[in-house]
Amino acid sequence: MRFTVATWNVNSIRARINNVIAFLKKSDIDVLCMQETKVEDELFPADAFEELGYDVAISGQKRFNGVATASRLPFEAIETDIIGVERGQKRTILTRINGITVINSYFPNGQSPESEHFRYKLEFIRSFRSYLDKHFDTNKDKLIIVGDFNVAMEARDVYSVEEMDGKIGFHPEERRALEELFNWGFVDAFRLFNQEKAFSWWDYRAFAFRRNMGLRIDYIWISQALKDKCKNCYIDKEERKKQKPSDHAPVVAVFEM
Repeated sequence: MRFTVATWNVNSIRARINNVIAFLKKSDIDVLCMQETKVEDELFPADAFEELGYDVAISGQKRFNGVATASRLPFEAIETDIIGVERGQKRTILTRINGITVINSYFPNGQSPESEHFRYKLEFIRSFRSYLDKHFDTNKDKLIIVGDFNVAMEARDVYSVEEMDGKIGFHPEERRALEELFNWGFVDAFRLFNQEKAFSWWDYRAFAFRRNMGLRIDYIWISQALKDKCKNCYIDKEERKKQKPSDHAPVVAVFEM
């Protein structure tokens, strides 16, 4: 059985709904995890997904944050605010689909290394690791965590190490925290198939996309129990070229279950 999972920071689902629906139609996605939906649950455009045969699990808030998972397969479980440090910010939603746990997450940005927001970002990442230690086993549990992690982990995940070093998105402290999370036992699905420098986010400013000045901050990480099932993973840069795009491109992983 082929099983496809995509993650996409849509940067407002209501502003991007036409692009998202067109992406689903062309890409044959089973599960789409969205971040920065920026809308309360009752205003989420669920009807557009339901018309395509998707159910939607939603955890949203007005103007900021928000996550949603759309699935063509039945939800076996839905949990929100799972990390325990969300502080009213809608950043996580867990679903169980086809026997696989999918955690859809929007990590804090951090704003600046000197700010309290940056301390919170580190707390969020470390709390995520503690949550996994308590609830999952990488060799036994079929687990996928996806989303906008707001950290580029390696030099090949940034357009310029010199320009990004010490800045938000590539600061040594947040990279160490993310590496600690990764070392729980994850496999970076994209790196199973792609070793080159690659990005999933480009600033709207300074013609960043045209100049390929980006960061890879959107991930699909899988437990060891799923490593051999993953057959491909790619970044769909074509979505970033469209009219009124998100500043992020979708990342897609293909599994053979």
